[in-house]
Amino acid sequence: MEEQLLKESIEVLKNQKRPEKINGLIYGQYGPVEREFIYSDSKQYYDYELFSQEDKEVRSVKAFAKVISEELKRRNNPTGYKATVSVNLDGGYFIPDDNTQETKITFDRLNSQQWNLIKRYINKDMNHRDFLLFLQALKPSLEYFDAIYKSYAMLRLVGKTELTSNPVITESGEESGYKCTYRLEDGTDGEENFPTGFLADVQFAKAGDKKYPIPIDLLFYRDEDNEIRITVLCPLFENIEEQAIIDEADYIKENTKAFNELLVLSDF
Repeated sequence: MEEQLLKESIEVLKNQKRPEKINGLIYGQYGPVEREFIYSDSKQYYDYELFSQEDKEVRSVKAFAKVISEELKRRNNPTGYKATVSVNLDGGYFIPDDNTQETKITFDRLNSQQWNLIKRYINKDMNHRDFLLFLQALKPSLEYFDAIYKSYAMLRLVGKTELTSNPVITESGEESGYKCTYRLEDGTDGEENFPTGFLADVQFAKAGDKKYPIPIDLLFYRDEDNEIRITVLCPLFENIEEQAIIDEADYIKENTKAFNELLVLSDF
């Protein structure tokens, strides 16, 4: 009799065993989300495991727009509800679900070599030789490279140098430029006129389609050794770079417009 009662008691306990898995709610930034919880014998409570995945990273705005669309489709989110895209100076990021923020896809922009070159040389002071090397490196972005290079290669300064910014009369009319008088080693005096800057047509992103005209201004002066020094100036560069970022954000908006609730930010 006692043995029978013991068996029945064990059976009852077996039937009352807590379930291994249950469904429950977790609370994100904007509301609850249903998750599956698993009982942990060691912890003696139900817990859920975060879905672990390596964050994706892309290097171009085209790939970024593509991965945004594909990720939202795979999540069965046809409108982009509670998803955010941010485009900034370094690239940007995409969070498919702002509520839980469990996944983040990074856009690490790869600027073109020419863009980085100009950015690196802004406000840089150079001698004549280094300036000519800078021009040669910019050749892919200079439509009239031969004429530009020739005009600055004429600066064969040895002796006394005089620089002015008075307008210079040219065949095409009156333009602002520098007049330089110099003396060669044989004592011959000469005079050259050359422009105060030039225009570079530069690709913003590597393997990108869009180029931006960047006006380069030059400051010329004579150092204590009567040698010419040249400083590269580009006061509009920051504005142009901001416009390039806005254009990338507009590209993403255009290529993800089917997701009408997707939030796209130009953040700089």
